Order: sequence, then structure tokens, then C-alpha cells
Amino acid sequence: MLTSEDIRRLRDKFWQSKSHKWLPPDKLVPTQGDTTAMFTLAWMQQLVPYLMWKPHPLGKRLYNIQKCVRTNDIEEVWDERHLTFFEMMWNWSLGDYFKKDAINWSVEFLTKYLGIPLNKIGATVFKWEWDIPKDEESKQIWKEVWIEGDRIKELGKDDNFRWPAWEIWPCWPCTEIYFDRGDLRWPADWNLWENDRYLEIRNNVFMEYYKDKSWNYTRLKQQNVDTWMGLERITMVLQEVPTVFETDLFIPILRVVEKFVKKTYPLKDLSYDNIKNLSKNKIISILDSVKDSIDLKRFRVIADHIRSSIFLIADGVIPSNEWRGYVLRRLIRRLYYNLILLNPGLNLEDVEKFVDEVVEVIAKKYWPWRQEVKDEKENVKKILFSEITKFDKTIRRGLKLLEDILNTIGESKISWEIVFKLYDTYGFPVELIKEIVESKWLEVDVEGFKNFMKQAQEKSRQATKDIFKRGIDWGKYLEWIPQTEFVWYDQLELDNPKLLKDFTVEIDWKPQRVLVFDKTPFYAESGWQTGDRWVIILDNGETLKVKDVKKYAGVFLHFVE
Repeated sequence: MLTSEDIRRLRDKFWQSKSHKWLPPDKLVPTQGDTTAMFTLAWMQQLVPYLMWKPHPLGKRLYNIQKCVRTNDIEEVWDERHLTFFEMMWNWSLGDYFKKDAINWSVEFLTKYLGIPLNKIGATVFKWEWDIPKDEESKQIWKEVWIEGDRIKELGKDDNFRWPAWEIWPCWPCTEIYFDRGDLRWPADWNLWENDRYLEIRNNVFMEYYKDKSWNYTRLKQQNVDTWMGLERITMVLQEVPTVFETDLFIPILRVVEKFVKKTYPLKDLSYDNIKNLSKNKIISILDSVKDSIDLKRFRVIADHIRSSIFLIADGVIPSNEWRGYVLRRLIRRLYYNLILLNPGLNLEDVEKFVDEVVEVIAKKYWPWRQEVKDEKENVKKILFSEITKFDKTIRRGLKLLEDILNTIGESKISWEIVFKLYDTYGFPVELIKEIVESKWLEVDVEGFKNFMKQAQEKSRQATKDIFKRGIDWGKYLEWIPQTEFVWYDQLELDNPKLLKDFTVEIDWKPQRVLVFDKTPFYAESGWQTGDRWVIILDNGETLKVKDVKKYAGVFLHFVE
């Protein structure tokens, strides 16, 4: 059986034998190409200038393995193949070889290097649409490598053609390669786009056409090949396990989860190191026994999200309320929510040990291919645990309140008013409210909540916009006040901050109370990122809601109500 490490090494050996040069991968936060993208989704972000005319310094044949993050299908992360973090194995021809070599080399790598039988492979080709002709060339090449008949499917523009994201841009047909996973439970026919028996494992994209503003298509002078294959997915195929989560990429993570939730991963018997000893009937029996398992979903969400979070932090992303930071925060909150539902007795001391162990496991597993986790592991542990600590009180308080509501409500739909109370008063994330409520087969009025929040946020913006342009002499309030020490990265809750100033100013003819401390865990508004919202409990027991935090000459101003 090939391990994921074996696959990496074989791939390097193969593409080097075809005169390809290693292209260093980018970080998850793009540093080259389209740096405005939230995350690295495809390595073409960096290669765009070289796909048209510019010569690449490494030559015309390139390959790499690129880290990617995608969260648009986060709700599906628990099935056999969807992940938020994954690694794509790419190779490119920049105006060099084209369809014949790309297809033949794909087959050679899959069959001779990875050992996949040729009769287990099927392919798709592009059929005629509009002004773009049918890809007869690819179909003929597939026939020459002894794949024909119903193992070749012709698909249209929605499946086998990549459209440009911009008005004027290259576009291209592709040929996808499918693997027949056997006859455990699926009918033996090649309905590639309908039947889960057949899994796409590789895609050859032929950058062949150019679209202008009038939707006219012409052939490009430089024709390129962009070929990719998911590491997690091909590992699942070669280790003959039901899903990516039973591969050697995830089982070590799941074993750490098992230790701390004191439960067994429901498909542990089907892991890569056990499945070879089981009969088909036994495998089917195990799969049928867990098909409705909530625990199975929770294990997988934790394993996926912890891996994604670790790699994002290692590449410099910090949890926050905006953009990349919000995606990371959502991942951490979802994994922690599922962790304590698997083991409600888990305390923060246990969680800190869990974070320490799982970071060490991932750092070891990905060394030396992904050195950044090992290099940054202490910082990763600190930031990950700090974010969990911040969220712990919120989720436990919110879970108790929500459980009480669900036990007493007589309706099938949770109103937006209840959602807003949980969100506004207790800081409970709307995404988790939705998940919990829907797990009880109830509905949530999310649209009503969104509409109310949109109106409330607009009122808030009107009340606080240009707050430093209203003629207020902030300096007179802050005379002799030192700059605030921001301690977010080390402490998310403070027991002993010193209150340096408690004053009221008039804004839009309304009194506004402002607090200043010697140090704070609250992020102050800066650029496009808004300030943190939470609560402050003073020594006299007074609880104040922080509605905004701004910074003046290094001093953090906490606007409270």
C-alpha cells in the first residue's frame, strides 16, 4: 500500500523524468499573482502572466504541490471528499507539450507509478457547444490508450469547459479522469456525473481559446496545459478506504481526537491500516451501521477544521471579525463546538493538551514537505488555544440557554428575535445557532435576523462614523494617559486591567461613555477591520457592553453602553 509520502515522492520522480522543474508553492495567503484573493485557491493565480506570453524563469515545464483553502462548501465537510484545506498536485506546460503528451503522461503516472489498473480508468471529453467544436483530438488519444466505448463520456460547457472569470480572458476545454472504485454498493455502469462509484481523480485542462467582449472565440497562439490531482483524494483511492478521513493523512489526527473526547472514531476499523483485513460484506456492514451517525460528522469536522486552522495560522492568518481572520475564527469555533459536544466534560486544561498534541502530530506528519508548521508550531499553539479560550465561555453559556429554549418552544421555527438575543446578549455565533437548531429538525429565521442586523448596523454606523472628526478634543481627556498595551495575542480575557479613565463625551447631542485601561484584549478599529465587541465587568460588578473600540494616539477608547 502506498502512503501519502510515497505518492509525493513518486510524483516528484515522475515529473522530473519528464524534464519538469519544481515551482515553489505559495502560502495560503497569496503573495504572488492576484494578492487580493482571500486565499490561494489555484496555482494559476501566480502563473497568469506566463499563460499568455511572458517566459517563465524556470522554463516551460513546471510542477508542484500547492496548499489550498476553500470554505464555500463547508457544510459538506464530513462526506467522503470535501475538505476546507487540501493539497493539489499540479503540472504545467507553458506553450510546450499539449494534449497527446498530457493525456499519455497522466495515464503513465496513474498506471505505472501508482499501480492503478487501466481498466479502472474512465475519461470525459468536451462536446460541441456554441462556436467551440467538439474535442475530437482528446477522444482519439483516449482510444489510443485503450480507453473507449462507454468509458469515455462527452460532457458540455457546464462540466468540461472552464469559462473565464473576466470579460476578456482565455478559456479552455478539459478532460477529466475517473476511477472505478469497485462494486461495494454501486451499480456497474459509467454514469460518471451521477454515480458515486466513479470518482474524479485527475483533470487535464487545455488552455486553447480566447474570448473577446463579443463572445467570439479564437485559438490562442500559446496553448498551455494545466493539470491537477488532489493528494487527499488519490490517497483515498490508493489506500482503498471509504473516504479521505480514513487515509494516513487524517487517522493520526483522529486518534488525538479520540483520546480527548473518550470516544472511538466510528469508522476506525476501515482506516488504511485495518481495511485490508476485512471482507467486502464486513465493510458494507460497518458503513451501513454508521450512515446516520452524528458522531461521525463531528469527528470529521474537527479533524478537517483543526488541520485547516493550523496551516492558516502558520501562514500568518490571525482570528478576527473580518475577511480571512473571520474564516479562521469560524473554523476554530466550529471545531471546538463539535469537540465539546463529543465530550461535554472537556475542560480548558484538556483542550490545551489537545491543541499541543494535534499541532505536534501535524507538524511531524507534514515534515519535510510543509516546514512552516514545525517552524511556527509554538505560535500556532498559542493563537489557537487563545481563540478557543475566548470562545469557551460564550459557547457554554449559549448552549445552555439554547437548550432551554429548544426544550420549551412549541413552534417548528426559531424566531429572529431569539437568534438576535443569543447573538447580541450572549455573543453566540449565528452559524452555530443554525447548526444546533437544524440538528433538532427545526428551522431558523435567518433571513429575518439578517434584515434586522442590516438595519441595526446602519444605525450604528451613522452613530459612530467619523467619530474623530466631530470637533471633540480627545487630547484633553487623555492628558498624561500612556499608550494602551494590546494583549490580544497573549490573553483574551483580563482579570486585572487598571481603569485609567472613565469619562463621558457628547456625540450627536447624546452622552457617550468611554473607558480607558492600561491594557486591553480588545482590537481597535484599524483600516477595513472593525473593533471588537464584547463585555466589560468592572470591579463594582457593573457589566458594560462594548459597542466599539477606537484608537487615538496609541490609546484604546472603549465605547460602552
